[in-house]
Amino acid sequence: MGLTENFNRWYDEDGFTFHAEMRVPFTQCGPDGKMMLFDFLRLTTDLSTEDIRLRGTPIEFLNQHNIARFVVRSAFHFYQMPKLDDRIEFITAEDKSDSFQFNRIYKVLDSEGNPLISGVSKWMITAFDTRKILPTKAIEKFRKLNTVPLEKPETLHCGKIIEPENMEKVGEETIRRSHLDSNNHTDNAYYAAFIINSLPDEFATKPLVDFRINYSKEALYGETLELFMTKSAENRIIVVGKKQDEVSFISELCF
Repeated sequence: MGLTENFNRWYDEDGFTFHAEMRVPFTQCGPDGKMMLFDFLRLTTDLSTEDIRLRGTPIEFLNQHNIARFVVRSAFHFYQMPKLDDRIEFITAEDKSDSFQFNRIYKVLDSEGNPLISGVSKWMITAFDTRKILPTKAIEKFRKLNTVPLEKPETLHCGKIIEPENMEKVGEETIRRSHLDSNNHTDNAYYAAFIINSLPDEFATKPLVDFRINYSKEALYGETLELFMTKSAENRIIVVGKKQDEVSFISELCF
């Protein structure tokens, strides 16, 4: 939904735990009145980006210093998806970094402080022009990094997802201009739209319990992703996107 007049924000005393209060708008909700996965992922990017902006490294600043920031893995557990007009509190914090990965945690609470969503993500930085991976310490000269490990929220392991064998092709998606972000590749949230659109109708109304995704190779304008799917269990689905037989992303959904 972006940052509107309903958006209130503040930090805890640690200076790393960022809070944002907001109302869930009509445009973020699907036919069931619940926030769509696509829009939730966009919100995680928007608020983590707002956090690093307030702490001294806005995207424009990073680009001027030839640095691009992108997510490589995410995992979320859904106790209950927020609904239209819900007042929610979104909490995110940058966890202690690894040598080449920034770690981030997320919590979403309802108006009474009950948990709705918890999750973690891993981010990397590269040289904007060459896409060469940079160490996390490259950011230290611009802003302070958290050195204290945080308590990990409940979620599936935010690790590597293994591609199953004998997957069935279920569709294709061609990358359009509207899919691109300021890094000039497909915005990470659009992969969720591709994934949801590829699911069988029987899962359209089932509540999503867990979702995780690995981003392996960026999809660029004009490229076509082939989508493959398999059921790894009764209520567990793997969806893989490939371009020219290379894995672009692999995701796991539990219902």
